[in-house]
Amino acid sequence: MQNVFKIFQNLKNESPRDGDSFAIATLPTIKNHKLGISLSGQPMFFIKCNERTKAKSLDTNLEFISVQFNRQCQLINNKGKIEEGIYTIISLKSDSDYLQEYFLKIVFVLVKNLTEKPLLKDLKIEIEKLINLFTKFSKPALKTIQGLWAELLIIEQSKNPDYLIKSWHNSTSDKYDFNDGNDKIEVKSTTKSRRMHNFSLEQLIPNTKSKLIITSILTIETGTGTSVFDLVQLIESRIIDQNLIYRINEIVASTLGKDFEKSFDIYFDYKFSVDSIQHYESFDIPTINISSIPSNILNVRFDCDLTDVRTANKTRIKSKLHNSMF
Repeated sequence: MQNVFKIFQNLKNESPRDGDSFAIATLPTIKNHKLGISLSGQPMFFIKCNERTKAKSLDTNLEFISVQFNRQCQLINNKGKIEEGIYTIISLKSDSDYLQEYFLKIVFVLVKNLTEKPLLKDLKIEIEKLINLFTKFSKPALKTIQGLWAELLIIEQSKNPDYLIKSWHNSTSDKYDFNDGNDKIEVKSTTKSRRMHNFSLEQLIPNTKSKLIITSILTIETGTGTSVFDLVQLIESRIIDQNLIYRINEIVASTLGKDFEKSFDIYFDYKFSVDSIQHYESFDIPTINISSIPSNILNVRFDCDLTDVRTANKTRIKSKLHNSMF
């Protein structure tokens, strides 16, 4: 993925002065689709279309990206050779190096899933995923950067990151952070010196056939250290199913929303947090007796100090989800 960003950096010295043509470069392992640069120095992808396709599609213009379907384009490679054809153009509208690198990585994953001359209906399926992803950047953050960082740390430290990513919440409003349909994991993080975490009463009462592990992490924000995207990169280097790259980035974008760019400048002490990880079985955590709460009182939440609570005995845990974690 890093190579695509370097290819784009090299393009910045080759941008044509003619507004009707674009400097382009070949993408690794891909023949027909090209990486280009706009006159304002922003990245563009040119997707070669199946010329037999007559169907029309509406262009998309979002805050950060635009998509233009079936455009006649004149492309110039680094040897001065002109290529003309019908392309769908996916463009980023940001000068942020962070966002440009992210855009290049995500769209390159999309392009690798395409044939060399995709049908419009197939191309639209992939572009719809991209539009959904970048639309999330305009929404307010749904969780703190710290909470997301802690969840990513658990994936990065796990024995089976693929399984945890598949079990990761589809929505940040989900009851549990990880749920494989049988068992659950809820990750709690704190900047306090004691393991003080906030719970909803309902959260500590999984269905009777499920086992719930509460994972506690202590965090320290630092001037330099490990960011959300450092953890994403570490995880991507370990996963086996490369299709999960999109899933992990989709959840990161959905969680961060407008805090996406800010998150690049927030770091945590990686070694301290790794050393602090503790796991607890839900039935060992002190809670409120549900029978003592009137039925018309809802959404009960409380803080609980786990410092003196016994940790989970990993040797007796048989859950596939939990054993993927440790």
